[in-house]
Amino acid sequence: MHQTFPQADDAALRACFARGVFFHAVGGKLTHNAGCLVEGLTALGIPAKLSAPEFTSRPVSMPLAGVDTKAMVSPPYGDFGAYVVDISHTNAAVPFERIDTSRLVYLNQSDVATFCETPATAPMFATHESRFLSKGGRRLPLAFGLANSLLAATEKRPAFAARKRTALRNFRATLNQSVRSLLDLAFIPHLEKYMPVDRRILGPSAYIGEMLNAAICLAYGGGFYNPITENPWFAKNAPDLIATHTFPHMQGSAFVLRWDSWRFWESLAAGCVTVHLDFEKYGFALPVMPKAWEHYVPLDLDDLKGSVEALMDRAKDWESIAEQGRAWAVEHYAPAPTARYVLSAMLAGMPRPK
Repeated sequence: MHQTFPQADDAALRACFARGVFFHAVGGKLTHNAGCLVEGLTALGIPAKLSAPEFTSRPVSMPLAGVDTKAMVSPPYGDFGAYVVDISHTNAAVPFERIDTSRLVYLNQSDVATFCETPATAPMFATHESRFLSKGGRRLPLAFGLANSLLAATEKRPAFAARKRTALRNFRATLNQSVRSLLDLAFIPHLEKYMPVDRRILGPSAYIGEMLNAAICLAYGGGFYNPITENPWFAKNAPDLIATHTFPHMQGSAFVLRWDSWRFWESLAAGCVTVHLDFEKYGFALPVMPKAWEHYVPLDLDDLKGSVEALMDRAKDWESIAEQGRAWAVEHYAPAPTARYVLSAMLAGMPRPK
């Protein structure tokens, strides 16, 4: 289980990181999480510098939209207050030399961050973290979270009572989204008995508009995973692969990985009733966990028909779930609280998970 640590106040953070925080990307552009952290630092009054000005994200969640990021580009001087090395594109830690490693953290938003070896010299903040499966070491969970552009786009949202009683299922088919494939087979047919399910693939502007006017958003994703270490074929023929799939902490025989997504946070921000797999049951790890039926609607893979019936039985609570879900997301995962969490963890010496 991941440990907690004291949250530092903003004045202390400004004093400790007054020389600024440098963001360096390996193997590609800085990612969504890095951009949200930069937005959070700006809100806290802490300077941020970048190795390059470009970021990757989704159009409706793009961080630093309208900001002159070229003015933030700087060489990696050795006297910054902290360094964030974004390894999302390589999923492997790389040395960042000639700096004090106590001021260094790694950031990993990769879909396969679960398989990334935890750096030996510095802690790693990773998305898609699991309480049931971990490489161990100094790694802490991080959420995709909310960018300022998403908050702005959803600030003036329609009242819940005015929304269409429909569920958005805005997913493109891919080869590695087995959770969505299963739920298309075993969940959607039950849901369609009670309400329309919008299966259209919408462009960014149409998507945000439909989300702001829909009561429910299906915001789950991920893939099922069985460890291969007990399979003698892999042990004989692919020892390097076995090493990648070896986990010091493993609680169970099957897992859901790659479970976080922009869509989850977009749904919460838009004030939809957000439908996701049960966080507690399936071991999803976040710095602050959402509560089922208070912030989101949980799905139980053991009883999807029952999950739909529970959703319909609680229709009178939908507006409250939608509003509390947005409030929870903004309180804990807007840019400023996200930056506060990361910097506070650095100051606390990055305690090791149990």
